[in-house]
Amino acid sequence: MNHHTISVGHVQYDVYLFVYEPVASNMYFIPVGETGIVFDPNINEGLLPLFEQYGIKRLQIILTHEHYDHTTGVEWLQQRMETSVFCHQDCAKYISSENGNTPRLVAMALRTKDLADGGHRCEDFMAKYKPYVLKADNVFTYQEKLTIEKLTFECYSTPGHSPGSACYIIDGKYIFTGDSLIQNAPTITRFRTSNNETYENVTRPFLRSLDKEMIVLPGHGEPFKIKEAKYL
Repeated sequence: MNHHTISVGHVQYDVYLFVYEPVASNMYFIPVGETGIVFDPNINEGLLPLFEQYGIKRLQIILTHEHYDHTTGVEWLQQRMETSVFCHQDCAKYISSENGNTPRLVAMALRTKDLADGGHRCEDFMAKYKPYVLKADNVFTYQEKLTIEKLTFECYSTPGHSPGSACYIIDGKYIFTGDSLIQNAPTITRFRTSNNETYENVTRPFLRSLDKEMIVLPGHGEPFKIKEAKYL
């Protein structure tokens, strides 16, 4: 777990980052009043003590896209507290079926590592895998504002990596990008549901239009400034 802070107006908010070890994807937790905001949940017991520490009574889950490593902790959280799930409408469509939640990309990454060193990561992972179906409580299409307690997010559709990819901006200074922008790796658009043309024509121009000092909280890796992105 890593701890960061963001400053919105005269208020500072804590941001906790938890890494999903199989493929190093990020879950973020932001306590805001009695609501806990969780981006891209994974299963991590280290998150639970923070609910009591901050007096959290409900969770707002926000998904940056529909891939397994960014949704695998949703049910786990729903079993522990009142939750609401928010995402792009195409993300909602994919997560509503078992086939849309299959961990094929995680398995592919683990299999590649196993081939390199003779490990059994993929086999061990698949032995524990359980299919699931998720339901979004609220969705958006192109652009929307989402206010949680006193914190407002500007929500933007950023397709290309996946149909349901989205970015979320706070106060024009911070952006949660999921896998639409990572600091030291190009955005992957070679998956079955990816679309490189859409990424180049829609998402890349949007990201390039943003303030270069904006802080990116990505789906993989540590936070960085947009101007530090190597492949934008």
